[in-house]
This record gives sequence, C-alpha cells and structure tokens, in this order.
Amino acid sequence: MSEEIREGSIVRYGGTGTVGIVKVLKTEDGEEWALLDSTGLYYHLSTLQPIEKMPERREIGARTLEELEERMKAEEERMRSVKMEDESVESGG
Repeated sequence: MSEEIREGSIVRYGGTGTVGIVKVLKTEDGEEWALLDSTGLYYHLSTLQPIEKMPERREIGARTLEELEERMKAEEERMRSVKMEDESVESGG
C-alpha cells in the first residue's frame, strides 16, 4: 500500500484517524516517512492509508469547527483581558 502514497496524496493515519495531504516523503535508515500538512508531523508509511478525498467537515452540535475555533479565540482574548488583582490573595507567611 505504501507504493500508492506520493507527495500530494490524501491519507488517513490509522492510529487516530487524522487526515492530511502528504507534503514530503523521505527515507531515513531504510524507513519511509511522510510529512502531513494537517499536523506537521512525519508518519511511517506503513501506518497511512490512501483515501480518495478529504472527508466533509463535521458539525459539533449546532456549531461548525470554524465557529468553535472563533469561540475559543474570543474566550482566550477575554481571559487575557482579565486583570489579576492581588487584593484578595492571602499570603502564606
């Protein structure tokens, strides 16, 4: 199956179901590896399965992944803007 995988192939990693496009193929110490665009990590070719197309984006509840990402960014901004005050903090001494 590894002979079907080349740069530009769409693949799925069997361990977690991660899907990505092969950006780089390399051989190191006789082992073949593929760099996936989705994670920036190398995977051993024997653990990857070629697939024909990218899966459709799933919705989580009533929200898309994009909406969840936007919500997380807004929450991070809100948390950064909260000023920590030391008036109510007791010292341990």
